[in-house]
Amino acid sequence: MSDRADITIVGAGVVGLAIAAQVARHDRTVFVLEKNDTFGQETSSRHSGVIHSGIYYPPGSLKARLCVRGRRLLYELGEKYGIGHKRLGKLIVAANEGEVDQLHTLMERGDQNGVVGLRLLSKREMQSLEPNITGAAAILSEATGIIDAHGLMKSFAGRAEASDAQIAYRAEVVGIEKLVDGYQVAVEDASGRSTFATRLLLNCAGLYSDKVAAMAGIDIDKAGYRLHYCKGEYFSVGNGKNPASSRG
Repeated sequence: MSDRADITIVGAGVVGLAIAAQVARHDRTVFVLEKNDTFGQETSSRHSGVIHSGIYYPPGSLKARLCVRGRRLLYELGEKYGIGHKRLGKLIVAANEGEVDQLHTLMERGDQNGVVGLRLLSKREMQSLEPNITGAAAILSEATGIIDAHGLMKSFAGRAEASDAQIAYRAEVVGIEKLVDGYQVAVEDASGRSTFATRLLLNCAGLYSDKVAAMAGIDIDKAGYRLHYCKGEYFSVGNGKNPASSRG
């Protein structure tokens, strides 16, 4: 790498690589710094890979707008670059009559957010689609799907490198100093510690983004940037209820 960059991105997860693919140009020096051995080794490879419809977020919120737009873009990217994806649909189930009103609230919210392909199903319609579900009613979200997260990141990385972005693995950011015209970044890699200057510095460090922000001199508590972790749990369907698994 040279001793100066136009744009430096900290983190080669899906967000960092997506930005790199978008901003990389042959006449622009773009660095992507990743402390792991390759891209997407943390949060970006530890999730369900679901393409959400946008039904849950408050109408008018940034999350709602980005989710609806992002869903459309992910399907477009999958088609354009041959990234594995499926528009599977999803059932949101009211377990009993007392929860049916919540389905109507979600339907109204989805309509306000511009979510397409939402249908309220009766108990009979729901069970005709999925006989193993019990409940009072359901919403069918036809736009919900899944995408190959690794394939998506590989596509972003390939597009970025094709436009001369440099992705450095095993390169951990250990210091950031604000300059008049940008930042000086200190990096630890196999050859030791080195520094370079960059005009723009983009923090895409995922679970370590608050630490990177603190390195840059931001008071993360005052700014509300300190991360507070939550644990999620996933379950797989067994006992022969998954036709794909029963076929072996």
